[in-house]
Amino acid sequence: MTAAAAGSGSALVIRGLAGFEKSTLLGYAADLASGWRVVRLRGVIEEASLPYSALHLLCSALGREMARLAPHQREALEIAVGLRAGAAPDRLVVCVATGRLLALAAEARPLVCLVDDVHWLDTASADVFAFVARRAAPTAMALLFADRDEAFADLPGLPLGELDYADSRELIETALPSPLDHAVVARMVAEAHGNPRALLERAAEASPGNLGGYGVATSAESSATSLAGLAPDSSLLLLLAAAEPLGDPVRLWRAADRLRITPEAAEQLESEGLVSFGTWVTLRDSRLRGIVYRQAVAATRQRVHSALAAATDPLTEPDRHAWHLAHAFADLDDDVTTQLLNVTEQAAGRGGAPAEAAFLARAAVRSADPVGRARLAIAAAESFHAAGASQAAARSLAIAVRESADAHSQARLARLHARMTFYVSRNRAAVAELVRAAEKLATAAPFLAEAARLEAIGAGLFTGHLDALRPMLAPLTDCAPGSIGPLLAGLTRLLTTGYETAAEPLKLAIRTPGAKREAGPRSRLLACLVAADLWDAEPWDKLTSTELTRARKAGARATLPYLLTHRALVEIHLGSFGSAQALVDEAGAVTRSAGTSSFPHAATLLAAWRGLDHPEMAVSGNVRSGDETQSATMALHATAVLRNGLEDHAEAAAAIRDQLDSGGTALVGWALAELVEGAARSGDRDAATAALAQLSERAGHSRTDWALGVAARSKALLESGAEAEALYREAIERLARTRIKTHLARAHLVYGEWLTARGRRADARATLRTAHEAFTRMGAMAFADRASRKLSTAGERVQPRTNGAGSPLTTQESRIAALAHEGRTNREIAVALMISARTVEYHLHKVFTKLSIASRAELHRALSEGRSK
Repeated sequence: MTAAAAGSGSALVIRGLAGFEKSTLLGYAADLASGWRVVRLRGVIEEASLPYSALHLLCSALGREMARLAPHQREALEIAVGLRAGAAPDRLVVCVATGRLLALAAEARPLVCLVDDVHWLDTASADVFAFVARRAAPTAMALLFADRDEAFADLPGLPLGELDYADSRELIETALPSPLDHAVVARMVAEAHGNPRALLERAAEASPGNLGGYGVATSAESSATSLAGLAPDSSLLLLLAAAEPLGDPVRLWRAADRLRITPEAAEQLESEGLVSFGTWVTLRDSRLRGIVYRQAVAATRQRVHSALAAATDPLTEPDRHAWHLAHAFADLDDDVTTQLLNVTEQAAGRGGAPAEAAFLARAAVRSADPVGRARLAIAAAESFHAAGASQAAARSLAIAVRESADAHSQARLARLHARMTFYVSRNRAAVAELVRAAEKLATAAPFLAEAARLEAIGAGLFTGHLDALRPMLAPLTDCAPGSIGPLLAGLTRLLTTGYETAAEPLKLAIRTPGAKREAGPRSRLLACLVAADLWDAEPWDKLTSTELTRARKAGARATLPYLLTHRALVEIHLGSFGSAQALVDEAGAVTRSAGTSSFPHAATLLAAWRGLDHPEMAVSGNVRSGDETQSATMALHATAVLRNGLEDHAEAAAAIRDQLDSGGTALVGWALAELVEGAARSGDRDAATAALAQLSERAGHSRTDWALGVAARSKALLESGAEAEALYREAIERLARTRIKTHLARAHLVYGEWLTARGRRADARATLRTAHEAFTRMGAMAFADRASRKLSTAGERVQPRTNGAGSPLTTQESRIAALAHEGRTNREIAVALMISARTVEYHLHKVFTKLSIASRAELHRALSEGRSK
C-alpha cells in the first residue's frame, strides 16, 4: 500500500485456510487506508455460477466513474454485467475497461480494492480481476485478495500459516472470559491446530459456567448420525477422551486399560477424523466433547470417571482425582463430599470462582446430610454468581431452596436471592431486600451479618436509595465502640450523624482494610468508594488496583464491572485518559456478556474531562424528578465538569446545585468543588460561599493534600489580593505533592486566569502554559482550549491544535498509545483491551507511523506535543 500511495499500484493475495482471519486482515488494510478510497467486494457461493456477478458489484460501487468511461468500454461493461442488452462483449475489452474504471476511481486519491472470498468468485470476474492486478503498476491503487485456494498463483502472495504454540496460547488466554486451568488451556490450544478462529471459538465456549475446566460443557446439539457407526470400544474410548479434560495420553491409556479398551479402538476414531492420538489427545471439533458426553448414559459416564479416578494420582493431583471419583458413583457419600471440600481451594487456584463453584456444587449433590447439602448448594450458588454464571447459580439455588430448613440456611438464601436481584435491577426494592436479609443473618448467623450489612450499605450508596437503609442503621448507632468493624461504624456515622464523626473510623478502615470480619470482596469494594470520598489518593489507587487484579484472577465477573469503573475513575484523576477508556470499554464488554446494566459513571466523567457530551448526561432532568441513583448524580457532576471546562459556569452551577442533599459518597466533595467554581464565576457568590463552607469542612476532616489543595483553589476564587494569591500557590503546592494531575492542572489554570485579570501577564503566561500543556497531554481538550484562550489574552500566541504530519489516531490507537506511554507491555495492553498482543503490535506500528516516531521511547514527546489529537 505504501507503493500505491506513491502512485505505483500493487496487488497481493492473502492465502490461508478458513478461520485464519483473512477477512480481519482486509479490515486492517481498510483501517490503514485512512484518506484513501476503499472499495470492498466478496465472492458469494450462490453467485459463483453467474458470469460477471462480482464485476457487477464493482461497477455498482463506481457508478460515477462508469459514466466517464469511453463509450465502447462503458458499453462492454454494461453488457457484461447485465445493465444493457447486446451481444457478448470481447473479454479483453471488458478487462481493459475494468482497469480503466479503477484508474479513474484512483485519480483524486489512492484507491484500495479489497476482494474477500476469492474462491467463491465467478470465473469470469476472477479472470478480469487477475488481468487488472497484473497491470496495476501505473495506477495509485492497491488490490488485495483473500483466498483459501491457489487462485492468482502468479501474483505476490502472503501465506497465513498456523500460529505457533506460544502465539496460540497468548491469543486464547487473552480472549478467555474467566480463568481456566493452564493444563486445560494447553489442550484447547492443541485442538485448535494454530487456527485463530478455532482458538477464539474455544475461548468463547469457556463461559463462567464451564466448571473451571474440570467438567465438560455439554451441548444440546445432536451428532448421532456421525457417531452411530462406531464400534463399542471406539465409542467408549471417545467418551473417555471427552471426559478427560487435559488431553493427557498417558492418563487416557491408563484409564482405557482399566476399561479393557485395546489400542485398536483408536484406529476407527482416527480414520474418521474424530480424535487424534499423539502428544495430545485432541478432538476434531470443540463441540464434539460436550455432544459425546451428553449422549452417553449415566452408567457409562460413571464407568469412565471411575477409570479416570484410578488413573489419576491422588497425591500429585488430588483435585482431579476427587473430581472423577465424585462422578464415578451416584450414591450419597459424605466421604466423597469431604474429599471434594478438601481440594476446593486448590481447584479455585487453577480455575478461579467457576472451579470453586463446580466443586461446591458437586459436594452438595453427593452429601448425605440435608443441612450440609443445603449449605453447600448455597455456597456453590454464591460462587457461581460471583463468576457471573447466572444459570448455574440458579440451579444450585434451586437445590438449596428444596433442602433448606434451618434458620441459618434460610437467612443465607435470603441474602443470596437479594444479591442476585440487585445484580439485575439495582432499584430501591432490591436494596430493601438486602437490608432485610442482613437483619435475618444478624439473628441466624451473626458472624455473617457485618459483611451483609456492608453489602446493603454499599448497594444503598451506589444507587442513592439511602432511605431503604434506615431500618438497619438505627440499631447500629447504639452499638458499643469496637463491637462492629471500623468500616461499618464509619459508614453508619456518615449516614446518620454526618461526615465529621465518620472521617476518623473511615480513615482507619481504608488504611487497614483486611479486618477479618470486613474482608469480603464487596466490603473491599466499598472501601474503594470510601477512599475516594475521603480524597485519599494513595489508598484509593492501591485498593482499586489490588482488588481489580484479584477479581480478574478469580474470574469474579459479578463485581468486575464495579471495580473496572472505580479504577477508571482513578485513572481519570491521574490524567491517564487512555487507560481509563480501556477500563470503561472492558466494563462495558463484561456487562454486555452478562446481560446486566452498564455502569456509566466513569464514561460520563471521562467524556466531560475530554470536553465531550455523553448520552448519560441527559438524565439530569430525571434526577430532579426523583431518580437519585449515583449514575444519574454522576451525570450531573460530569455535566458540571464539562460546563466549567467550556466556561458555561452558570450551567455548571445549575447542574449540580440541587443534588448535594441527595446523599451518597464520593460525589459530594467532588460536586462541591464544581459548584464553587461555577457559582463564583457566574456571580452567584452566596451559593459559592455556602458550597465552600461544606467543602472546607470536609477537607479539614480529610486533611489530605488532594482535599486541602482543591479547597484552597476553591477558596481563592472568592478571595482577592495577597490572600487569594497565597491560596492559589498553596493549592498548586499541595496538589503537586499528589498524583491527581487533573486538579493540579486546574489549579494552574485558575491561578493563571487570576494573574491575567490583574495585568501580570508574564507570570500568567508561565502558569497558563503549564496548564495548557498538562491538559493537552492528558486530552482534556475543553480545559486546554480554555487555557489557550487565556494565553492569547496574556499575550502568547498558541499554535492551533493539529493532527501533526500524519493522520489522526483512531480511538483504539489512542488507547493503545496511552497504555504504551505508561510503560505497559504489549501483553498487558492486550489483556486490558481484550485483544491479542499481535493486534497491539499492529496498532502500535500504525501509531508510530502516524506520529512520525520509531519507538516507544519517543511516545512521551509525541503525546506531550498533542500530535495524537
